[in-house]
Amino acid sequence: MSTKQKNKKKKSRGGGGFIFSTLSFIIICAALVFGMSVFFRVSNIQVVGAARYTESEIAEASGIKNGDNLMFINREITAEKIYTKLIYVGEVKVSRKLPNTVVIDVSESGTVARIETDSGFWLIDKNCRLLEESSIEDDESHLKVLGISGVKPKKGETLNVSDEDKLKAQYLKDILTSIVGRSMIADVGSIDISNAANAEFSYKNRFKVKLGKNENIDYKLEMLLGVAAELEPEETGTIDLSQSKKAQFSPY
Repeated sequence: MSTKQKNKKKKSRGGGGFIFSTLSFIIICAALVFGMSVFFRVSNIQVVGAARYTESEIAEASGIKNGDNLMFINREITAEKIYTKLIYVGEVKVSRKLPNTVVIDVSESGTVARIETDSGFWLIDKNCRLLEESSIEDDESHLKVLGISGVKPKKGETLNVSDEDKLKAQYLKDILTSIVGRSMIADVGSIDISNAANAEFSYKNRFKVKLGKNENIDYKLEMLLGVAAELEPEETGTIDLSQSKKAQFSPY
């Protein structure tokens, strides 16, 4: 056999090997997909962290049903469904537990602040989500927001504002999130967001706190807690956190 014929035969064998490998890969993938479609069927929905809502209410809001394929559930879309339908849910995490369980971990949200809109006052959560219309009785039991007004409020939706107030709305959300995260909400009387470059809030009925720009809020609040802890109980004044990495106390 000539050299040319041998080379041609080798090439033919190589091509056949490639086709066999490709077919094997396709068959394996098909078997895996078939296996996942037959097995891993949802038969249990486990809800963690629910208080206001029942487990069945959360499971129903998720849209997941027994018999659904566990591996094909879109966790992000499922979480969004729950968040949208159940307005007192603040955060949702959806995970899978093989072979047949979906775990829905929720953090419920509550009213933390009272804000004015063009159709009256509303109570909002830390994410500036409108939870319920407010009565005058809520004025003393909730943090008051000043310097920004909502537009066309709708229950369950995020606070809608005019274009010129969008930066203020984001700043307000960041402040509320940080305050709630540090369990400081009971010590804050009001937040004045009139100046988006230097928000202010009252603290412990003793201090006016100047935050400055919307940056490093977590760090600024840590400085505030440190400064307040060092002052005498009878001292009152302004705590200025607007300067870079520095807190300045000025007594009244």
